Amino acid sequence: MTYGTETGMPDKSVPRPPRRESLPSGVLLVDKPEGWTSHDVVYRLRKWFRWKKAGHCGTLDPFATGLLVVCVNDATRIVDQLVGHEKGYRFSMQLGVETDTLDRTGRVTARYQGPPVKEDALLEAIRAFQGPQVQKVPKYSAVKVGGRRLYEWTRAGREVEQPKREVVIHRLEVIRYRWPEVDCEIFCSKGTYVRQLAADVGARLGCGAHVTALRRTASGPFAVEDALSLETLKGWRGAMEWTSHLIPLHAALSHLPALVIDDPTLRDQLQSGHLSDQWLDTHAAVVEGQTGPVRLMGSDNVLLALWWPAARPGERRLRVFHQP
Repeated sequence: MTYGTETGMPDKSVPRPPRRESLPSGVLLVDKPEGWTSHDVVYRLRKWFRWKKAGHCGTLDPFATGLLVVCVNDATRIVDQLVGHEKGYRFSMQLGVETDTLDRTGRVTARYQGPPVKEDALLEAIRAFQGPQVQKVPKYSAVKVGGRRLYEWTRAGREVEQPKREVVIHRLEVIRYRWPEVDCEIFCSKGTYVRQLAADVGARLGCGAHVTALRRTASGPFAVEDALSLETLKGWRGAMEWTSHLIPLHAALSHLPALVIDDPTLRDQLQSGHLSDQWLDTHAAVVEGQTGPVRLMGSDNVLLALWWPAARPGERRLRVFHQP
């Protein structure tokens, strides 16, 4: 508590954080600065605003910047519906130099001594990485193998087989090229490692490459232009300005189909965790072919629950969001 310098009484001019029970839920878009881990950003925000729960929807390396989608309080229950979004990045890579981490934070392991790569050859190599492909997970990554993270094995000097993932490069374009620097823009599936992509492009060109800058610009419908800087959020500690920037749960899930429940009896049943078999059977036909969840909305535009109409026996069919 802050006290007045003369009276010794509590200083009411200093705003106090609200009680946790009153904190709203939703999705907050944050522009992560360089040098911070994604975990540290979420941890700091929880401390500043006394959130009960929080989590992010996709890790950014410490040297990377850009969009971090943060789910606050009850919105942590929809993280699984947001992490699979296509991601957008702008990145720079340096041709002719390889590092052990595949980015500028690592130790140089090789230098190219040949002539500059021609632009036509670069563009041809870039085109080869469009579409579905199998990508190797970098040695310096947090993916677990044999109970330990890959970077732990690597730092311990142990060679382990690097897992491979199926990824999709929806779009990859060269924005600027001036040897040895290349600026690119990419839209790709979840789990794509941009620094591995850069290393693969360098290997295809025969000169090697590593990432020198990486910025996430988009995640599904969310854009970094709508994100708040950490400095701005820091200035709002103890205040409630941040709440006006929360994206409500129903809006964050706008990519999912929706049904409206306006019958008070049905709404009460849903809040108790169930719906009648008759309602479920009737509306299953409406969303026939929908394998993922459906938003069950109140007439007041509030997300009441997620419903999996194609759930098999023993699988969860409802995820209820209790209303105050």
